Amino acid sequence: MRLHDVSKGASSDDTPVLTEQQLKDIQRVSLMMLDDINEICQKYGLRLYIIGGTAIGALRHKGFIPWDDDIDIAMTRKDYLKLAEAMRAEHSDKYTVSDARDKENYGRLIPKVRLKNTTYRTVLEKDLDDCGVRIDIFLIENTYDSKLLRTLHGGMCMFFGFALSCRRLWMHYDEFSKLSGGLSFKVKSLFGMFCSFASIERWAKWTDWWYSCCKKENSVYVTLPSDGKHFFGELEKRKKLLRGRKVDYEGRELFVPGNTDHYLRKHYGDYMKIPPKDKQLRSKYLEFDLGVYGTGNNAYYL
Repeated sequence: MRLHDVSKGASSDDTPVLTEQQLKDIQRVSLMMLDDINEICQKYGLRLYIIGGTAIGALRHKGFIPWDDDIDIAMTRKDYLKLAEAMRAEHSDKYTVSDARDKENYGRLIPKVRLKNTTYRTVLEKDLDDCGVRIDIFLIENTYDSKLLRTLHGGMCMFFGFALSCRRLWMHYDEFSKLSGGLSFKVKSLFGMFCSFASIERWAKWTDWWYSCCKKENSVYVTLPSDGKHFFGELEKRKKLLRGRKVDYEGRELFVPGNTDHYLRKHYGDYMKIPPKDKQLRSKYLEFDLGVYGTGNNAYYL
């Protein structure tokens, strides 16, 4: 549940919004994907945490938020790299795994596991080649115990993350200009133009390098710099965040961060309060085809 303003709800244009059946189909398929990922995690001793709207769904609804169409998880970078290797080795026929290290058209900081032979292209993914149904994986990064080094690390992460955002905005200037034309947009567009000496994939690699440059696996602090509050807003003590606790999610026992209440209130305020109907928005999409995983005579049922 990110960037609702451009990917959720009714649109002033002709971009369709997910139907009730399409939403249920995506939720069903996403659970199948989550089970496969979690099976790999358990096999290799890795840990995933459900975060964001997925964590809210677990605590408030014991599963999906009824109008939500995706699953967000977080992992330490060390565990993610092992997961990515295992998924590519053992499930290459079923899934693709994309992250900032990829050479092909991607240019994102949040790794995604996608289901092959499906298409779910949202407004935010118009430029991507691979647009199968996805699960996002937010990376938990180490950072330095020294306040000076931690501040330097955070400053560089913030700069490169901002530059990447501006570079993407410049690349899609015509589309984003229809959504926002204020001073902030113009300043970011101008900066994005100066950043266009390098491709968006190159900026993503540079940013990812800074995110991951601290290799200390027992650092006091960790952060999720690709999440909504960026490096400093996502800074947490390792022991509090990673200790985790199990919750029920669609009949599955999954971990949420150990400081879940603090984490969710920081992002969403009173997250246990169900928003009014006009805020319960489904996603818009450009293309939708679940293939054999969809409903119908050849549907794949869990």
